[in-house]
Amino acid sequence: MYTTTPIAENHICISRSLFDEGMRATESSAYKKAVKKLAFLLIGLYLAAAAWIFCTGGSPIFLLGESVFLGALLFWLIFMLPASKRRNKYKAMTQGGMFIPERTVRFYQNHLSVIANTGKETVISYNDIQEYQETQNLYILNCNNNTYVLLDKNKFVIGDFYAVKPLLKGIQARIPN
Repeated sequence: MYTTTPIAENHICISRSLFDEGMRATESSAYKKAVKKLAFLLIGLYLAAAAWIFCTGGSPIFLLGESVFLGALLFWLIFMLPASKRRNKYKAMTQGGMFIPERTVRFYQNHLSVIANTGKETVISYNDIQEYQETQNLYILNCNNNTYVLLDKNKFVIGDFYAVKPLLKGIQARIPN
């Protein structure tokens, strides 16, 4: 293990609301773009079907059914599926709701250390951090292998995020959508 004096230390109890905030900020932009393209495609097909129904004197009841189906499908893609993914990930992280996950993140000169409440320690080099984000309550470090480190803005017990920023050389802040 590395034995140096920490520059900063952050404790976080990852509540469901903090987890959701972090997940929303880090959701894949590829998924958002794909859903947007699919929504435009479905709406285009809907408008083509509506035009065909009106031109051929078809039943407006059929169009009403298509409207309900399209609305339900878009609602599921945009709201229900991402929320279900977040809920399942949080449930897995809490081991079925047995406990609220806690993390202690210590920042050293050349690396950071994430210690879970189970005692497991993960050491991350600053070179492995790709970007960081800031939300209302969190700083989020995006590391290699699609790993994220959540930091509670109000739970620094040693130092603060401004003491950590110089260690994140060359890493740009990403502003969430």
